[in-house]
Amino acid sequence: MTNAEITQSAKQLKQKMHTLRTNPRATIKEIVLLIQCKEKENYKEMYSTKLYNKHSGEYCQYLELI
Repeated sequence: MTNAEITQSAKQLKQKMHTLRTNPRATIKEIVLLIQCKEKENYKEMYSTKLYNKHSGEYCQYLELI
């Protein structure tokens, strides 16, 4: 995927999350990183994000959506 496609996918995921949660906390940057980690099958970079450490339930929902 190109960066533009990844960013577009991240925006779509964020929009979808708005239907599942009243106040999603993830930033587009974190969602983009999650998509990139999923493609590489290496999530090491995610371990230091706020999404992973403070909003783990939402993190898991994003993984389900991807």
